[in-house]
Amino acid sequence: MEKPLVTISLVVFNQEKYLREAIESCLMQKVNFSYEIIIHDDNSSDNSAKIIMDYANDYPDVIVPILQTENQFSKGTEIISKYIIPKAKGKYVAFLEGDDYWNDPKKLQFQVDFMESHLDVAMCFTATKKIHASNPHKPKIRRYKRHHSAVPHQDVILIGGSLLDMGAVVTRKSVFNHIPKWYYYSQMWDNTVPLLSMLHGDIYFLNRVTCVYRENTPGSYTQKNVRALEKRKAHILKTIQLLEEFNKGTNNKYQKYVDRKVKVISNGLLLLLDPEDENFKKYYSDLTPGLKLEFKFFNLIGNYTLWKKFRYFLSFFRKIKYV
Repeated sequence: MEKPLVTISLVVFNQEKYLREAIESCLMQKVNFSYEIIIHDDNSSDNSAKIIMDYANDYPDVIVPILQTENQFSKGTEIISKYIIPKAKGKYVAFLEGDDYWNDPKKLQFQVDFMESHLDVAMCFTATKKIHASNPHKPKIRRYKRHHSAVPHQDVILIGGSLLDMGAVVTRKSVFNHIPKWYYYSQMWDNTVPLLSMLHGDIYFLNRVTCVYRENTPGSYTQKNVRALEKRKAHILKTIQLLEEFNKGTNNKYQKYVDRKVKVISNGLLLLLDPEDENFKKYYSDLTPGLKLEFKFFNLIGNYTLWKKFRYFLSFFRKIKYV
């Protein structure tokens, strides 16, 4: 088999219900180059590992299985950099998770052709169709713009994980050659991979729907962790730490945007913290007068969820997005 031009990173945990559709969407790609699929299972308790091995036996020249006997995510291990990238042979890396799938058989060809003809682009992503588990018949389209567009650095920082779905992303593998320490502060790839990529070149949005993202599926990270307030608090704090370390690691080059982002998401953290917590004092003192007023109002009515809805409403008028 010739060396693959693309490595597909397919990360799986307890997603047997959707996994076959994810793998089949990779195998259906119509391309004029070779590609490989590295499937990492994080010690699933369902039949995911068996499904992966069945496909690996049927497609031994394409599928590379990695089956963990201990859950690595719960240990804080960054899966892509530790397990996927060291085995990846491709010049490019495409990403997918086991409960999502690609709905465009020319997705890889479309994005790789773009990257091959735009050598200054380190990462590109497309629009996605989002399906909520509770209402699968009313999908929404997530797109950065209504046309192909370069993404300025400030949008990568301010919009953060709301900019894209990882199943829509293709990067150059070279962005992982020298991974900075700040990258490991979070396992949320829709935050870390764009930040890392923008240090190696441009990021570009391609206005074409190529993948389907299933939101809030049973057992997903969002459902298990982000919905629980204590884990939500830990997630926000980890995101703030990621941005602060990113700022230090880039010699404060993007400090203006990092500060704006941190101040807004700090308000959500403060609503979940005990006022005696040392982090409360640290982040409250950094708020602008307007944000302090915002905090006092929502703290008075004691409604974190209402604050989230308020911030979601504001996001239609300002680029900054809440985590």
